[in-house]
Amino acid sequence: MGIKWLLDGHPVYIVSTWLGSRAACIMMYHLLLQTVNTQQSAGVSRGQLQLLQYELDGKDVEKAVNELSQVASGGSLYVIADEVIERSHVKIFCDKLLTRVPHLHLWAASCLHGDAPTGWQVEYLTRPLRSPPAVVREVEQSDMIYPQFVVKSYSERGVTDHTDGPPVRLLSHRKQGHSDGQPGDCVTCGREVASFLHSLRVGVTENVTTASTTVPFTTGGTPPSCLQWRDVLVLHWGGFSENSGMMNTLIEAGIPVRVMKDDDVEDVATARSDVVWVTDGDSVRGLERKVVVCLDGAYDSVRLQLYCLSRCTAQLMYILSTTRVVLTD
Repeated sequence: MGIKWLLDGHPVYIVSTWLGSRAACIMMYHLLLQTVNTQQSAGVSRGQLQLLQYELDGKDVEKAVNELSQVASGGSLYVIADEVIERSHVKIFCDKLLTRVPHLHLWAASCLHGDAPTGWQVEYLTRPLRSPPAVVREVEQSDMIYPQFVVKSYSERGVTDHTDGPPVRLLSHRKQGHSDGQPGDCVTCGREVASFLHSLRVGVTENVTTASTTVPFTTGGTPPSCLQWRDVLVLHWGGFSENSGMMNTLIEAGIPVRVMKDDDVEDVATARSDVVWVTDGDSVRGLERKVVVCLDGAYDSVRLQLYCLSRCTAQLMYILSTTRVVLTD
């Protein structure tokens, strides 16, 4: 819809409603900008694109409504909000904006159901088309999905699964030789992650048969034939120190790894730097990578299963900090 509106000559506003939606909205902004710039170079006129960031926790609701209503052209406004937060102030924002802008075109997305403003049209997209079945089965174990608690259950895929995907690599942090504390503090876990990434030949520059990779929006061109470091995310749910045992071990193993800070969000969203980013899963909602390493912890495994494991589009490594019971037929 963003592309359609822009090519129709309308100004489009990408609105980030909270800190956790910033990465997804920045990614969308750059993707739309790249697409419409290509169209414009071919002689097609377009509308203007703008990224706006708010914290709709109460203090920014009036500010956002006022600013957006003022830029409405002829009573029309075109807004896209991705990864909206699951709180009532988003409903207030939408309803107030609608009273100020009679011809409001607002598309918003969230993985949670039941939070849309009353009377607004809602569509549920439940077919798992991005992650392979092996990853989908792990995500489905989150209690936030079953039995349709706050997230709709997956429906049938509707297309043939040509492969189950690479087997999910499960690692127990509680095995002998692992340290106390969380997986991110564990040198042994760090060695396992480093060995795992090297076994995938991540960063190898020679021609290999691994699938094509994420290409940073700023470079363009044909993607290389091997996995790059930028194709990898290490996700946790809680705290993670730059001087942790895992970080130091990964660096010693020659892996370019960085902990994401607030100033790095755009870099991560656009896959600009060829590094392995380590971050809280709440900070990268909406982003995806081919290889994802998830560190279970003592905080909220249910949310980690939903928000972190689902970021993987190919190869998943899941480090468990508790004993896992596997039931078989």
